[in-house]
Amino acid sequence: MSSIPLSVACIGLGRIGAGIARNIQVSGCRLTVYNRDPKKTESFIASGAARAGTPREAAAAADIVITCLMDDNSVLENTKGPDGILAGMRPGAIHIGTSTISPSASTQLAGLHAARNTHYVAAPVLGRMDAAAAGKLLTFVAGKPEAIERSLPIIEAYTAKIILTGDDPATASSLKLVMNFFGVSLLDLMGQAFVFADKRGLKLELVSGIFKELLHHPAMPEYLDKIRTGNFGNDIGFTLDGGLKDVQLMLNAAAEVHVPIPNASVIRDKFITAQAYGLGQFDWSVFTEVTRINAGEKVRLEAVKVHTGKP
Repeated sequence: MSSIPLSVACIGLGRIGAGIARNIQVSGCRLTVYNRDPKKTESFIASGAARAGTPREAAAAADIVITCLMDDNSVLENTKGPDGILAGMRPGAIHIGTSTISPSASTQLAGLHAARNTHYVAAPVLGRMDAAAAGKLLTFVAGKPEAIERSLPIIEAYTAKIILTGDDPATASSLKLVMNFFGVSLLDLMGQAFVFADKRGLKLELVSGIFKELLHHPAMPEYLDKIRTGNFGNDIGFTLDGGLKDVQLMLNAAAEVHVPIPNASVIRDKFITAQAYGLGQFDWSVFTEVTRINAGEKVRLEAVKVHTGKP
């Protein structure tokens, strides 16, 4: 940073936002805070921060504005309008958005800022409250390179790792949603598996221990690479035809103890669809290709045609 500390406004002091703001304050920046509930600003004021009465007032005092809010609506409401961030920002100032919002909202925010000669950097964070407090969040960053470069010293104050995704702010928001989808899907799968295991009389501590080992099994990175590249014809560990038998066994065993496992039903249907494309002797992970086919993805659909001759 330059010898003159940057002035930073933090808008939104919830579970994550408070940790972000505290780390920025500790880094030596001149901090202004705004929160809908002013009680959440008190500890920052006691440590020397200034309190703003509106997002506009907060932005007017800042080189960089950081929002950590709930959703599209809250970010846009705090950005637009006579008391919003845009009304107060100086030309050339930067708005860093740490919230999980839609890609389209990120695009909209970038356009709003471009029209006002200010900058929007999408920087959604990944991590829990303890990571925010420790300055160990993971941050996905996208925006104009010059704006990102100016923002990095601030982002680094609360981040353990920064991943750049390009110029388009929507890419950072998209990557955050990909990670959240992956995480919440694992949680749902764990829940279904534990209920299935419990009703089949298994000790959940035993099952949990094996799950933890499985998550670190060397086959997992190999499957990630197969699904990423579409390389289902080499190093086949288990064929789709064989896998379908096991998925059907899972469904039958679960039905015997009255446990619905909808993930397995979806997977079975994808196995059957993949068989219809002639993929029965490919690695069983090829069933994941059905999602790509259903999405009308032309490149990978052509790859299936090459291997099977199926339309």
